[in-house]
Amino acid sequence: MNLKTFTATSATALALCLGSAHATPVLDAGWLFDSVSATNTASSASPYIFTLTSSAWFRITDAFVAGDTFFVFNTGEFTPVLTTSLQGFASGFGDNSMADSGWTSASIESGEMLLSAGSYSFSITGNCGGGCPAGFYTRLDTADVSAVPLPASLPLLLGGIAAFGVLRRKKRQIAKG
Repeated sequence: MNLKTFTATSATALALCLGSAHATPVLDAGWLFDSVSATNTASSASPYIFTLTSSAWFRITDAFVAGDTFFVFNTGEFTPVLTTSLQGFASGFGDNSMADSGWTSASIESGEMLLSAGSYSFSITGNCGGGCPAGFYTRLDTADVSAVPLPASLPLLLGGIAAFGVLRRKKRQIAKG
């Protein structure tokens, strides 16, 4: 094998090993670590590119130093679709104690948003309020659509339709005489 062939083979093997520079969250695979190296710059794994066939929760939490705020953007846009805040969610997920401690802490910022089926490309930045680099975790979890409550307006609508049916029936009976 000559030097030219060896160099080309090595470059191809390196490209295959390194893969792409963006993160591809795996549905229901747990927390994925990422970090921001400077204020208002995209994280090292951004963009997060994925496609959903059904609804899912996108979740993000700081887990290291209080004071960091993270912003999730649709890639190429300038208005965040999610900004972390002090939440203190009731329980963790049990697959990463560090991430779960941030998720459940009232003094560490976290956030979540429900996504519908479709393709997504998110970039994540941070303010490095606790210092840079600022590490965080993200996850993508299947949404339990059976847990969505019935809207209060639906029973009212059905009741109204039934009332119109009853009135129409009485009107016909009166007309027949």
